[in-house]
Amino acid sequence: MKKFKKLLAGLLTGAMLLGSMSVSSFAADTTASKTPVIDENERGSITIHKYTEGTATGTAASGKEDASQVPAGAVPIKDVGFTIYKVQDAAKLADYYSTTPASLPAATDYYTGTGKNVQVNADVAALKVGNEVPTNADGVAEFTNLDLGLYLVVETTSPAIVTGPCDPFLISVPMTTDGDDWLYNVHVYPKNSTAVGGVSLVKTGKAGAALKGVTFVLQKKNGDSWTDITKKSTALGDNTGTVLNLVTNEAGKISVEDLSSGTYRFIETSVGADNKGYIMDGAATYEFKVEGNDVTYAGNTGTNITIPVTNDKPDMTKEVKNGSEWKHDADYSVGDKVPYRITVSVPANIKKLKKFALTDTPTNLKDDANSVKVTDKTGSTTIPATATATEDGNGFTIDFTLADLDSYAGQNIIVTYNAELLDTAVTTTVGNPNTATLEYSNKILPDTDDGYNPNKPGTPTTDKITDTAVVYTFQIQIEKKAEKADGTPLADVEFDLYKAVDAGTAGVATADEVKKAGLDSSKAWKKINETSLKTNTEGKVSQSGLKNGEYYLVETKTNAEYNLLKAPVKVTLNIAYTTTTKAEYNIDETGKTTLVKHEVEKTEFKNNDVASDGIQIETVINKKGFELPLTGGMGTVLFSVIGLALVLAGVVVITASRKKTAK
Repeated sequence: MKKFKKLLAGLLTGAMLLGSMSVSSFAADTTASKTPVIDENERGSITIHKYTEGTATGTAASGKEDASQVPAGAVPIKDVGFTIYKVQDAAKLADYYSTTPASLPAATDYYTGTGKNVQVNADVAALKVGNEVPTNADGVAEFTNLDLGLYLVVETTSPAIVTGPCDPFLISVPMTTDGDDWLYNVHVYPKNSTAVGGVSLVKTGKAGAALKGVTFVLQKKNGDSWTDITKKSTALGDNTGTVLNLVTNEAGKISVEDLSSGTYRFIETSVGADNKGYIMDGAATYEFKVEGNDVTYAGNTGTNITIPVTNDKPDMTKEVKNGSEWKHDADYSVGDKVPYRITVSVPANIKKLKKFALTDTPTNLKDDANSVKVTDKTGSTTIPATATATEDGNGFTIDFTLADLDSYAGQNIIVTYNAELLDTAVTTTVGNPNTATLEYSNKILPDTDDGYNPNKPGTPTTDKITDTAVVYTFQIQIEKKAEKADGTPLADVEFDLYKAVDAGTAGVATADEVKKAGLDSSKAWKKINETSLKTNTEGKVSQSGLKNGEYYLVETKTNAEYNLLKAPVKVTLNIAYTTTTKAEYNIDETGKTTLVKHEVEKTEFKNNDVASDGIQIETVINKKGFELPLTGGMGTVLFSVIGLALVLAGVVVITASRKKTAK
């Protein structure tokens, strides 16, 4: 649920920061205690606070009614009309939280056009809730007693002071910003720019999140060349006014005013230190034209045009099969084929990259490169990819052909394969990690040099994402004692260890072997140990590399004067493990960034809620057999006398019988 709420928060915050609108906050005015689930009986509200942009940026959107979220110098605007449309109900929101979540909606899915030419789609028009609500003298418009769901908010009336309405945006009722509670009364702070002849650039990332700190250059065309513009224009000419801020603010926005007529372009030069993992597109140019107070971009003309710019970044998650689920840890036995799954989020600009490669590095495992399969997210379509064994022969690398991934831009692809757990596997809490690394170009550079773009052709640097799944394996230790649990250790006692397996498993025991071992003949059995398990002078012997489950010890040889066990001994291996991980970015001396996901901080083993080292100790007790009399002892004499008496008695009986017969 926490993941669901964070997803919604990202969705809404991102959506509301799009276009020429800037959101300082949205919040709940409820004071109820925190609840982890949506109260379906609640009603909601949307309160819109309409301001000019002001001279500075307010605090980040929090969802709460807070004056500090209004930028300095901002002025409330009266008579701005808003209309809302309920585009999804509350039940639909659950689709965005699952192991394969649905794609996040964008406000642009529900309307066409920009500025004052916005038109909601025909099917959306029928979803209008109530009538248009204008802002009052305080710049406030309120929609109350709303059903829970996802709403499209459209600025449908703008006074003369507003040069262009804010772009339509989405709001969820309820929503959350902290991942701990639901907000049913949502406050939003969209703003209008009143600049004349200005242009705004809005930078967003994955799921529409605003990207702060992205740097651009602004250039003006001068014949066949381009001139950097760093200041506003005045009557004295270009670059003679105040300095322009060409770094995106908290809303991901750059606003430029007072430009003289001409053709301009924005070019991205830095993605910013806080936007780790994103791919900087230095080849793209965003060209617009200024004519008096009008600005034209992508066929749209207005007094204040917004240029949307989106950055993307890949993602990668590695998991291991644990029962019927995919997790970041599991337990297996040595020799097992361990299934792995890697989910790769392909960036939308994949075809512009120079490198996109996946490397798998196992420890105490050996990947089966022939088992590697790459598919779409449904698993139904195979994507061409060649897995090449790494130098040590245990891992593999896939250097993706970018053309093969172009059809999956902005989607997930799945890499599945098996690895064998080797006999070098450790049984401690260190575990046996298997790490996948995705390496990708972190910049897109122009193919040719036009002489003015500050980004030059070349081989871009790369960033990495690593993720690790850990396999644990355990140990059974046999302690052989004479007569009682704390008795004398018995050396040189031999055992075999068996486990029930699926029929058809390679290397199962024969029917004769099963019968001889005293095992259930209705099951298939496999002997775990390759050589006999023989106790040492301390009466101990171990078998390591075992996953949790039931095993059976069969005693095959014991000491003289002691009895073999009459039946196999059942041993249940049940080690609970808890793996604590963290995620962090590492930056090396060259500036290369690596996102380390699920880095293991600590692992705990427990056996029946007691701390364990991963070893199940099984004490096996042997009893001495019956003692036969010693030759020459008193017992022998006694038995001899009794035997002789019985013989003589037999002779007498036979003789008497014969005499009786003769008569």
